Amino acid sequence: PAAAFTPPPKVASAVVHLVPHDRRPDPATIRRLERVTAAAFGQRRKMLRSSLKQLGGGALCEAAGIEPDARAEVIDLPGFLRLADALGAIEASA
Repeated sequence: PAAAFTPPPKVASAVVHLVPHDRRPDPATIRRLERVTAAAFGQRRKMLRSSLKQLGGGALCEAAGIEPDARAEVIDLPGFLRLADALGAIEASA
């Protein structure tokens, strides 16, 4: 707690324990995931349709089964993995 420090900080602290998944995505999926998340979170409060425009925008979202009007902060990890997979499919067909 903050009272354990002198002077007490004006923030609350917490301990987080992360457990890795049993199955790690392949390196190509991780690279696509990095591109998707960088674009999605690159501009504050943008809809995915706009923030992912360079990667396929609304078509990419629809291919991943994600609402193009959603914002990045409401998408869960499986959603971002679907976006990365959809990006891979689009790139493979090009």
